[in-house]
Amino acid sequence: MKKKVILATAVSFVLLLLVILAGLNAIYTVTSVRANFCTFSKEGESEARELQEKLDSFVDKSAVFLDLDDVRETVEQYPYFRVEEVRKNYPDKLELKITERKEVFAYKNQNGKYVILDEQGRPLREEDSNVNRAGGKNILLEGFDFESDGEVRYFEEFIKIFTAFQEVLTEARANITSIELVVKGSSATTIIDYIRVRMREGVFFDIRNPYVQPYEKAHLAVERYTGTGRFEGNGLTDMQRVQDEITVYERGDELFISPEP
Repeated sequence: MKKKVILATAVSFVLLLLVILAGLNAIYTVTSVRANFCTFSKEGESEARELQEKLDSFVDKSAVFLDLDDVRETVEQYPYFRVEEVRKNYPDKLELKITERKEVFAYKNQNGKYVILDEQGRPLREEDSNVNRAGGKNILLEGFDFESDGEVRYFEEFIKIFTAFQEVLTEARANITSIELVVKGSSATTIIDYIRVRMREGVFFDIRNPYVQPYEKAHLAVERYTGTGRFEGNGLTDMQRVQDEITVYERGDELFISPEP
């Protein structure tokens, strides 16, 4: 008799649990997927529509048991998109913020193709020509060994240098045509590697010893270019923008630019 009571209690508990879960599932079922897309190209707009259709497949899924990693994996099927935010808005909404990765850089590989990279240096696609899908051309990268199996030398420094230019210029691709790593080697006392940033007008900036304060040196260079910051009101003249060669270097803890204005 005691066993029957225990069994009946267990069955009742299981049934109650099933009823509760069924009720929760009815309340917490995804009815809409709201994806806020930030795109920069026509291709991105088209891919956003395709992706939205795939994201709509999560409608009618349980919001409680929905794994957000599955949602992220769906977005990752489109290499040009980055998930900024994904969250459940209970009881029945799934919300995402998705940004198209901007094409910014390109380098020519051993097969003569251009590998297109985003702002973080992540490869996006391979093309016969260096054309940005949002219009114009990408900043050409030269001298960096992207084909090696190991880490790309001065890669982090190059990203920091670009970031400094981007912060001041907003859309650096409109001003910079190429970024080149020039490895000259070193002696016992002097390291003379540099990263050369060539601007559209013709002037270029050599960031000497890029492993030393690359961001700060680049910021000094772009301030000289625009006549802001330390060089407020004293930017490059039209002639200087066409023909100057400007070097940024360190001496001890101080940064210098040559030639001085």
